[in-house]
Amino acid sequence: MSAGLSRGVPTRGTRPAEIDRLMEHGIKAHQAGKADEALAAFREVLRHDPDHLGALNNLGVILKTLDRFAPAIAHYRRALAIKPDDAGLLANLGNALRGLGRLDEAEAALRSALELKPDSVDALNNLALVHKAAGRWPEAIEGLSAVLRLRPESAESHFDRALTYLQSGDLARGFAEYEWRWRVKESGAPRSFAKPRWAGEPLAGQTILLYAEQGFGDTIQFARYVPLVVARGGKVILECQPPLAPLLASLEGNPTVVARGAPLPAFDVEAPLLSLPYILGTTLESIPAATRYLAAPSGRADAYRARLGALSPSLKVGIAWAGKPSHRNDHNRSAGFAPFVELLGIPGTRWFSLQVGARADEFVSQGCAALVDDLTAEFADFAVSAAFIESLDLVITVDSAPAHLAGALGVPVWVALPFGGEWRYLHDRDDCPWYPSMRLFRQESFGDWSPVFRRLADTLADLVKAHAAR
Repeated sequence: MSAGLSRGVPTRGTRPAEIDRLMEHGIKAHQAGKADEALAAFREVLRHDPDHLGALNNLGVILKTLDRFAPAIAHYRRALAIKPDDAGLLANLGNALRGLGRLDEAEAALRSALELKPDSVDALNNLALVHKAAGRWPEAIEGLSAVLRLRPESAESHFDRALTYLQSGDLARGFAEYEWRWRVKESGAPRSFAKPRWAGEPLAGQTILLYAEQGFGDTIQFARYVPLVVARGGKVILECQPPLAPLLASLEGNPTVVARGAPLPAFDVEAPLLSLPYILGTTLESIPAATRYLAAPSGRADAYRARLGALSPSLKVGIAWAGKPSHRNDHNRSAGFAPFVELLGIPGTRWFSLQVGARADEFVSQGCAALVDDLTAEFADFAVSAAFIESLDLVITVDSAPAHLAGALGVPVWVALPFGGEWRYLHDRDDCPWYPSMRLFRQESFGDWSPVFRRLADTLADLVKAHAAR
């Protein structure tokens, strides 16, 4: 966490009223979500008063929230040159250094902050997150627990501790604490219904509403719990994002699938989809990990198999290089198209884009239009995407919805993960307990995709040889 914006005091004594007005305007603009307007106000303060600590700190805070870590660091260092014994500035500097994976420097800054102010909640929290990023789980959990002793209602610290438990493999504690997600500002409030929240008791014929709450990948991953709820005696209504509705109708248990925004049938109890692991007591050993639990319409999948088979006998590989831009870690997890270029020249392969959205044309802009087939214009919904993926031999992707979709379909999928990864992929393993058909290729150092894609290329070359020998 970063310390909040500060007003500071003028250092030059020039135009103090104007500086105060600009500072107030910048703070209000930031609070209203107008980052560009806030940045402009604080920059104008520095034009009048280059050593204004409040403006330097505030620019660092806003730039960090925009994932512009390097300029945030520069502003914090300028401020610390003026006031080197400011624990808040050191805590903010450590947080920004963590964002660039400079974990040793981040730890040094945060320990300096704690020497100056041992009870600094920001410094304690940020140091715990450095330990988390380094995979030092006991230290991270102890640090976050220390924060919560000082600030027991800190939703962000509870949420960070939940993610730490989950990534370390302690799913029982992790999913219990994951319920704090509703109180984290960016998550929003849970849905409000006039029916009770289900707590896992036998349903005895009652109708239960399960509803999606996060992204496409999360919905696909946790839809696996629908058959378990049916086994408790429930009749399931599953509300989900409209593009997923046709695909999720293939779930075992015959749920009534409703696209979000459509009228809901009557129900007796309800539960959000990502609370089901907590409600059902999931541990690492009891993850419901069927080889596949979703299926595309068979006729559509057969049509794609025939169509792609007529193109070439080569190994058919689908690729996706970017996730949802609004994801809190997208700047690290989305490799972009450039690293995939190394794979395209491997003989015996035929490549197909699975990328949709703003970055879908990167393979064209980088000169690879002749090497990648793009049929994504046909993907009207996830049932069509699933049919196409089922016709492929392999999917190679960053952490994104196609990774979950391929895994849920039982299609071989290789996932390129950033350093530190994400909680659902745990750590220090190349398989995924949620998806038996998934193989993980992790960064060994922060931001360095080159070794990941060299390993992918070597592994793919071996697979091509095996495919050709059939």
